[in-house]
Amino acid sequence: MKLNRRMNFFRGLIGMCLATGLVAAADVNGSFRLPFQTQWGPAVLPAGDYTFSLDHATQNGHILLRRGTHAVAVVIPQGMDVTAYTATSSLLIVGTAVRSLHLAPVGLTYDYEAYQGRKELFAGHSKVPGISVLVTTK
Repeated sequence: MKLNRRMNFFRGLIGMCLATGLVAAADVNGSFRLPFQTQWGPAVLPAGDYTFSLDHATQNGHILLRRGTHAVAVVIPQGMDVTAYTATSSLLIVGTAVRSLHLAPVGLTYDYEAYQGRKELFAGHSKVPGISVLVTTK
């Protein structure tokens, strides 16, 4: 009986690893519009339209942010969650800081912490509630 439980456990574990490997191989490109000046990691981004690219969606995926044709930042997540595949991707902004990026096509959500080095730039915006920004992915 114990042998069957162990075998089922290991089969499930191997299946999860294979599924995660397939997800991790995906490349994601997209765009979004920031409604106000926003902090994403150490980068301070003015309101406006941006594009991003993520090569090989992995736990430590580096996301290249562009405004027009100019690269403006590379952001690195503090964590990642495997989530359900949904219809829409979104960017969660709490106060003035990006807290997560959900990428629907690959079923991943990247988590970000508020960067402590730039608080003086946002002194008047601390009461801004959390908002979700629609992200268009390709």
